[in-house]
Amino acid sequence: MRLVILSVAALMLPATASLADAPPSAQERAQVMAALSAVGCSDPREIEREEDDGVLEGYEVEDAKCADGVYDFELDTQFNITDRDKDD
Repeated sequence: MRLVILSVAALMLPATASLADAPPSAQERAQVMAALSAVGCSDPREIEREEDDGVLEGYEVEDAKCADGVYDFELDTQFNITDRDKDD
């Protein structure tokens, strides 16, 4: 039984590692901040690169302060905002 559990855990490691997020470069961060500024938002708590198997899929922004509240954003690889969710 222990061998089965260890085998399953070992198989899951590559799957979780391939979905790892990383911090953006200084240039990427500046472009994300410019996109946020264009819609009147600033000061996010966190910005992450969304990657799958090392391929950039976009950016995730958490807790950006906007005039009407705090929002989470998703941006594509061209720094276009693709999703905006207001935090409750």
